[in-house]
Amino acid sequence: MLKNILVIVFCSVFGFCDVISIDDFKADVYSKFSKGLAKKIELNLDIIGRDVEENNAYVLDGLNVVIGSFYAEDLLTSAGKEKLKETLKKYTAKKHSVDIDEVLIRSLKIVNDLELDEIIEAIKSRNLCGYSTPNGDIDEIKRQNEKTISSKFKNSNQRPIDLNSIDEF
Repeated sequence: MLKNILVIVFCSVFGFCDVISIDDFKADVYSKFSKGLAKKIELNLDIIGRDVEENNAYVLDGLNVVIGSFYAEDLLTSAGKEKLKETLKKYTAKKHSVDIDEVLIRSLKIVNDLELDEIIEAIKSRNLCGYSTPNGDIDEIKRQNEKTISSKFKNSNQRPIDLNSIDEF
């Protein structure tokens, strides 16, 4: 009996609401422990609310703004996820006048991006460059790996391109 009443109440409350499913939402958020480095997160969620389908762009804008205010490690905790839900509801209501009733997080994970140096070291350590010696001389294998994998990648300084320095741009 109680179960039937709950189903009726649930259907009447959410019967006039729209649902947006956001799949594979990716964002860069800062890490507490890796100072100055951003981590990629991937998020799948459902957003239930009145007129959220018509205001899809506003909901995505709110999600982008709100998620950028969290640290990656905080988003992995249950308290962080609950705070994300509440902050998204409040932000979209205040900024865009979009009424979100419920935010359901289906999955949230940190995507590990390997750095170039880590990949090179893994290739070297497993001798995947294709060189082998008949005696299995480890030093010879390391020397061949050093020749195959250019040393110019060591200590590479990656930084964004200054578009103002390009004449035709």
